[in-house]
Amino acid sequence: MIPTSRFARNLGLLLLLDAALLLPLLGRTTLSRTDETQIAEVSREMATGRDWVTPRIGGLPFAAYPPLQYWLLAASGSVFGFNEFSMRLPTALSAVVLVAVVGLLTRRLAGDDAGLAASLILATTPAFFLQNTVCRADVITLCLATAAFERFIAWTESVEQGGRKNRDLALMYLWTALGILTKGPLAVAILGAGGLAWFLLRREWKLLLDMKFWYGIPAVLLIVIPWYVAMYRINGWAFLYENLFLENLNAYGSGYQQRRPWYFYGTQLQLLLPWLLALALAPSVRRAPGVALSLACFGAVFLFFNLSSAKRVNYLAYLTPPLAMAAATTLTAIWREKPGLARRCLVGFGGVVAAGGVVVALLPPSHWTGAAVVRIADQIPLLGGISAGVALAVAAVTARFGFCWGFGTMTGSLAVAFFFYGAFLNARMNPEYREMADFCRRVALKVPPGETLYVPAEGGAEGFYHFYVGRGMPPRNGEPGFYFASQSQQEQFRKAGKPVEIIDTMLDQRGRARYLLRITP
Repeated sequence: MIPTSRFARNLGLLLLLDAALLLPLLGRTTLSRTDETQIAEVSREMATGRDWVTPRIGGLPFAAYPPLQYWLLAASGSVFGFNEFSMRLPTALSAVVLVAVVGLLTRRLAGDDAGLAASLILATTPAFFLQNTVCRADVITLCLATAAFERFIAWTESVEQGGRKNRDLALMYLWTALGILTKGPLAVAILGAGGLAWFLLRREWKLLLDMKFWYGIPAVLLIVIPWYVAMYRINGWAFLYENLFLENLNAYGSGYQQRRPWYFYGTQLQLLLPWLLALALAPSVRRAPGVALSLACFGAVFLFFNLSSAKRVNYLAYLTPPLAMAAATTLTAIWREKPGLARRCLVGFGGVVAAGGVVVALLPPSHWTGAAVVRIADQIPLLGGISAGVALAVAAVTARFGFCWGFGTMTGSLAVAFFFYGAFLNARMNPEYREMADFCRRVALKVPPGETLYVPAEGGAEGFYHFYVGRGMPPRNGEPGFYFASQSQQEQFRKAGKPVEIIDTMLDQRGRARYLLRITP
C-alpha cells in the first residue's frame, strides 16, 4: 500500500514540525536522578572505557537493561559530547520515527486522513510527549515494537491480496529482536498484544502457520542471544538473573522495586487526555475501518500493563500508539458519517476546557502546594486564563469553519503548550538538579590531574554524580585519596578514624549535604 503523494508530503511536514518542537528542548533541563543519569553514565563509560559489552557504573556491572539503548547513547555522546542533548537525542529521534510509523499503520487501517490524524494525536498526547525528551528506553522500545506490528499488518494485507511477502515478516522479526535488545521481552509483549487483537477479531488462526516461526524465532535468538551469552561468561549468572528475572519476570509478577496498586493507572489517565475522550464515540462507528482493531489493541496493551504489579507513570507511553490509532479512526469516521456530531463534540469540549481554565485562573496561587508545582504557582492563574482563551478559540473556529479546522487548531495549540512547558516551566520545577550538577562539575575541577576520585564502597554515589563529575568513580573502603560522599558517609569515615579533609561541600534544597573529601595517609 504505497502512500499517496499528498499523504507523504503532509506526513513529512508534520515530522519536520515535530522534530523542530522536540530537539530544542533536549538540553533545557538537567538529567533526572532516576533512570536518566544511570543510563547516561553507563553509555559514557562504554564509550570512554572502550568496553561496549558490559554496562557499568563506576566500573561495576549494571544489569538493569540490555545494551542497545546504551550503544545508541554512547554513539550520540561520542559525536555531540556527553551532555543532556546527546543523551536524549536517540529518544527524541525515535519519537519522531514512531509518529511516522503510527501514521503509516493507521493509514493501512483507515486511509490517508486517519493516518495523518493519528500522527497528530500521538504527537500531542501528554503521556507520549513527556517521554520524548527523557533518557529512557521506553520510546525506543515502543518504536521498534510498533514498527514490528506495522510490518505484521503489511504482511496480512499481502496475504489478503494473494501474496506472501517474506520481507515484511523478516522486518517484523528484526524489529522485535532489536526491541528485546533495548528493554528485554517487553517488546514481544507489545507486538503480541497487537497480534492477539488482530487474530481475535479476524479469527484467521491458520495464518499462524504461515508466519514462519520456524525461522523467525531462531533468527531473533541469533541476534539476541550472543550478548546474553557474553554477559554470562564475563559476569556470571547473577548478572543474567537480575537482568532477565528480577527486572522483567519478577517485576511483572511482584513489582520488584516499582510495586503499585491495581488502580494506579486509573489515577493517571489525565495524561491521555484529551484524546481518551474520543473513545466514548467509538461505539457509534465501531464498524468503520480500523476502529475495532485499534480499540482491541488499546485494550490489550492496557490490560497487560494493568495486570502487572510493576507500574510507573512512564509506562503510560505504551498506551499512546493504540490510543492514537483508536482516536484517529473514530474521529475520522465520525467526521465522515456524522459531521454535525463531530462539530458539536469539539465545540462542547472547547467550552468545558474554557470553563476549567477560568476556574484555575480564579484560584489563588496558595492553592497549589505540590513540591514541584509550587515553584510555578504564581504563573498558574495566568496559564489557566490562557488555556481558557485558547479553548474558546478552538470552539469558535470549529463552529465557524468545521471540525477539520477545529481539530487542526486544537493539535496546534497543544503542540505550542508542550513546547512552552518544556522550554520554560519544566526547568523551573526542579532547580535542585541544576545546583547538584554544577557542584559535580566544580568537584571535577578540584581533583588534581592524575588523581582518582572514589566513592565509599558502602552506598556509593548514584549515576547522577558519576555523570556530572564526568568520570566513573570506583568504590573504595577508605584508602587515601579523594572521595565524593554524603553526610552519613563522611561521618562513617570519621568514626572509623580516617583523617578526613573537606575540600568542598554543597547543601541542596532538601537539606542534604554532599562533600568532596580527601582522606590523607
